[in-house]
Amino acid sequence: MFSLKVVVVLLAFVNAVVQASNQVVLTCESSPSEKGEQGPPGPPGHYGARGQKGDTGSTAGLENTISALEDRLKETEEDIAAMAKTISDLQKKGGKCQCMKVIGGKIWHGPGNGYFYYTVQSGMTYDEAKSKCSQLGATVATQAPKSRDVMRILEAQMSVLTTETYWIGLTDKAGEGWFVWEDGTALQSSQANWNPGQPDDVNNEDCVGGNYIDTLQWNDYPCSHQLIALCERKA
Repeated sequence: MFSLKVVVVLLAFVNAVVQASNQVVLTCESSPSEKGEQGPPGPPGHYGARGQKGDTGSTAGLENTISALEDRLKETEEDIAAMAKTISDLQKKGGKCQCMKVIGGKIWHGPGNGYFYYTVQSGMTYDEAKSKCSQLGATVATQAPKSRDVMRILEAQMSVLTTETYWIGLTDKAGEGWFVWEDGTALQSSQANWNPGQPDDVNNEDCVGGNYIDTLQWNDYPCSHQLIALCERKA
């Protein structure tokens, strides 16, 4: 027969085996199951609280821009008013303002004096300007330069006349100081638009250009000088 001590040891061993078996079973039963399909999304949450309003930006730059635009608008309105008056005066005299016309694929401008004008914008001598204008069925401008009112309209239509110097059809080739237009008529004092101190005939300056140093006035030049051409033809 087994002694009491042996029995106790056997019971302890059996108990240990049973507990180990239970742990194995539990471990198998607690293994994770397969992942199922994702369910539909839940409803959206509530909006968060509105943030604080930011500081107002500086308006100084915008105010300066508006002020500059207002000044330009005022100047433009004054120019338009002056032009409208000049056109009205011309119409009272029987003139008709035909502002623009395409001739030979080129845009010619009409200030209402019965002629159209076009600029050949490359530097050339006076004789070259006559030749260029002739090729266009025109002459170097003669009628418009005789009238400041007409030129004021033309300068508004053709801004290049306010930024470039151009040949007009006026010379004193026939005699020093005796200026004659290309149409054969002599320059009248009422037509003259000389820059102060001109003409001075420095270096045999026998030909005339308009818009001397951006003054919109005339200066005499050597006929070999390089200016752009202002051409004129009948409307």
